[in-house]
Amino acid sequence: MKSLIVFLILCSASTCAFNITICAKGYNLVNNKCWKLFQNAATHTDAEKSCTADGGTLLMVKNETDNKAVASYLTNTGIEHLWMGVFCIGNSRNLCYYDDQTGSTLLYDNFAAGFPNSAIGRCVYYSVPGHPAGQWLNGDCTQKLSYVCELPTTHPDVCELNFNNNCYFMLDALSFSDGQQQCEQLCANMVSVHSSEENRYITSLYSKSSYDFIRLGGMAPSSSFVTWNDGSIMDYNNMETFGSTGCLYLSLKSTVTYSRGSWYTADCTTPKHILCKRPIGAPTCRSTPFPITPPPITPPTCDSGVHVAPGWIASPRYPSAYNAACQYTLTTFGSNRIRIHFNPVSTANNNNDVVNIYDGDSTDAPRLGSLSGNNFARYYTSTGNTMFIDFVYRSGSGYTGFNATFYSIF
Repeated sequence: MKSLIVFLILCSASTCAFNITICAKGYNLVNNKCWKLFQNAATHTDAEKSCTADGGTLLMVKNETDNKAVASYLTNTGIEHLWMGVFCIGNSRNLCYYDDQTGSTLLYDNFAAGFPNSAIGRCVYYSVPGHPAGQWLNGDCTQKLSYVCELPTTHPDVCELNFNNNCYFMLDALSFSDGQQQCEQLCANMVSVHSSEENRYITSLYSKSSYDFIRLGGMAPSSSFVTWNDGSIMDYNNMETFGSTGCLYLSLKSTVTYSRGSWYTADCTTPKHILCKRPIGAPTCRSTPFPITPPPITPPTCDSGVHVAPGWIASPRYPSAYNAACQYTLTTFGSNRIRIHFNPVSTANNNNDVVNIYDGDSTDAPRLGSLSGNNFARYYTSTGNTMFIDFVYRSGSGYTGFNATFYSIF
């Protein structure tokens, strides 16, 4: 009894909470990950959508221990093949990317001999049979396989919305300043967003609501920098439309102007729905730190490599006159698609200089459109997770060219 009393005295609510790892309802704790098996076969796209509805991704394996844990998890299920949260845009390991946007499979993989091979299919599945078992192979994304969804672990708290060691609280429509004050009453701040997983989770919270957007706890002095109200460092950006310096909003639906899950700026005074956030454990109220000074903006250059969404591209030397052609491969993760927004374009007319947009990874793919001369702002959306931009330069004349932002949409 004495030892129990001493333990309770020494163990604060927050400390004890962190001694217990839990998963969301319906998910199983496996090797410090939260997994949920879906035995009903589905295409890779439908499997991704199912996981996204919970704010998660398809199963991701990043070390040998995880790889062996998958085989154990599937024991006695009769499942032989399982979709993974990996997508390949080429035949090398550094061109196969995890769905959580943390990078490629270069540091760890278990591809079978002769793989990855994106010619067979860009989606990746886990094979239970084989020698050795647990090898990865490419497959046609339209075939139907069982799948496992993955969520990050968290720790106990009294809050109902608990994700990745943070509590979330939904509030009614308020102005920016009133929203922050209400959040502080909960020992929280208006929500900051620090990963694609968190962005997905927040979007999923409102999947059954009629709201078009919610207000985030940040302000954007430029399209490439966000100051969060809770003082946290900006380490993730999903800005789609930057009109002017203003408060941040998260779009909950895809429209002509905004994509579901994307961010944009608008006024701070009109009452909008608010989401608060605080770390799990014993609440600790504190004042909000001063904003951080924005970093300098790097001028655009032509980079003909692979660009992973979100990002932006521009003609060489923009906004100065371009002097060369350029090609850009845009890609995103899993079953997501690419949406690109071209600001007004200025090139030599008569198709001497033209921007061609293709629905795939080369000029052999179907063409979505072409821009030449003086054009107003335009949007284009891919049907898959790659888009190819071919800027043709023939005139030798000097025009400002183009700049465009591109995003990953659900």
